[in-house]
Amino acid sequence: MKKYFTVILLSFVSSVCFSDNHSSYNTYTGEVLQCNLNEGKDVDDVMRMVKNDWYELDYPVQYEGWVLTPALFAASDGGYDLFWAGFTSNNSDMGASLDWFNENASKVFAKWQNLVSCASWSHWDIFEARTPTSTTVEGDTGYWAFHSCNFKENKGASDLRDNDKLWNKYLDELGHDGGVWRWWAGGGTDTETTNDYYVNISFSSMKEYGDYRDARMQSMIDGSLPEQIANCMAPRVYAANNIKTFAN
Repeated sequence: MKKYFTVILLSFVSSVCFSDNHSSYNTYTGEVLQCNLNEGKDVDDVMRMVKNDWYELDYPVQYEGWVLTPALFAASDGGYDLFWAGFTSNNSDMGASLDWFNENASKVFAKWQNLVSCASWSHWDIFEARTPTSTTVEGDTGYWAFHSCNFKENKGASDLRDNDKLWNKYLDELGHDGGVWRWWAGGGTDTETTNDYYVNISFSSMKEYGDYRDARMQSMIDGSLPEQIANCMAPRVYAANNIKTFAN
């Protein structure tokens, strides 16, 4: 995904009236910091810091944090060393979390800045097109594939609901247990990005990701792939490490 991407596998729920094979989509708000390691620092330093200092924070709203690192990527495509991804139930809660963080977490953020230098800080509106079968457990790890997508001619957001039904049926037949989320750009995102949205699919292992790619390739050959309304680019894949769910 060009410059911006992230991931989620969240336990809290907020809904809007936009139905697929369930009564509504679950929706979330995400924030992403794209960062490079400072000289002499490594990912282990970051993980130790967030699993100690970040754990001590007492957010006023439910907030879930992740550290993401590249697994399959191109350095020419916004190659960063790591990402912080945080999620709340809605934009209001995200705003409340940032207000609180600015007033109460200066020492923790200073430790973060000692380890990494971040090039961007962006917000995203996220629709859950497929709910994972398992609930996130603190400390979970996994992999997320991100596709940059554009609607085909004469297709748009009103076509998503019916297409999600086809995709969920397709993934059910593959036995896929992970989730699927659609990301729409919010504040701080790149105004020069030309894609309409991003699709994020979660996997428990790289083998599961490989199984999915094999099945997708076969479906492209036999014409059964339900990619009817959008053209999506090849994915970037990242390892995702859950830090903690901070509940108020």
